[in-house]
Amino acid sequence: MAEPLTDAWIEALADAARGRTVSTGITLVLEYRVVDGPAWHLTVAHGEIRVDAGPAEAPDVSFQAERSTALAMADGSLDPLRAVIDGDLLLHGDPRTLVANRDVLDDLGDLFASC
Repeated sequence: MAEPLTDAWIEALADAARGRTVSTGITLVLEYRVVDGPAWHLTVAHGEIRVDAGPAEAPDVSFQAERSTALAMADGSLDPLRAVIDGDLLLHGDPRTLVANRDVLDDLGDLFASC
């Protein structure tokens, strides 16, 4: 298991996503940014899931957090919803996109739990 928020960890996310498929009608780009840390994005398109290092060109929704918040979410000690409510995880974009794609996001959470 790679150390969270490292290049190796982002590559592990990419490896976990590789070969996974979802409903072909879904197109979604989520971007994650850590203050003073990495950025990466997840793309769901044409039935495929992809994780890439770096920012996305036009994310549907993006998240930004301080390193301590991102680490706490990565190790499971902080619920992302709680982080949003408390203002520790900033969300940009339309949150209805997340609700509309909840089933896919739940599956991805299970997939990435191993990383």
